[in-house]
Amino acid sequence: KFLTADQQPSALQCSLSGKMGVCRDVPKYPVIYEEPGFKQVVKNFRAGEYQTMAVCTLLSLPYGYFAGTARLPQMRVPSMIMSGIIGIHGGFFLAYQQSGGRLMGRIANDAEVNELMK
Repeated sequence: KFLTADQQPSALQCSLSGKMGVCRDVPKYPVIYEEPGFKQVVKNFRAGEYQTMAVCTLLSLPYGYFAGTARLPQMRVPSMIMSGIIGIHGGFFLAYQQSGGRLMGRIANDAEVNELMK
């Protein structure tokens, strides 16, 4: 169910709602969920979001390895592992932000709208 233009929150309603997020403008795209939950956002991940997570992780691994070799060579592998953990979390947060933005109408969401119209 989509929100009509008069049902979409105004900037004043968002800033005074007292909730965690503060929106300052009306969404540019159709709102699918006003406040999507964790499962809804993760379920809405596209292949590009999984690719973002993989790239962040793969780029962080060599960085951690070489950062660990700077002073203590025995710290190469533990440093690489920790850097990989940080990388996958960073990639997940970027993917979550993109997916949540599409569901809340902040980012172009044509595929989601077409899927719900069927």
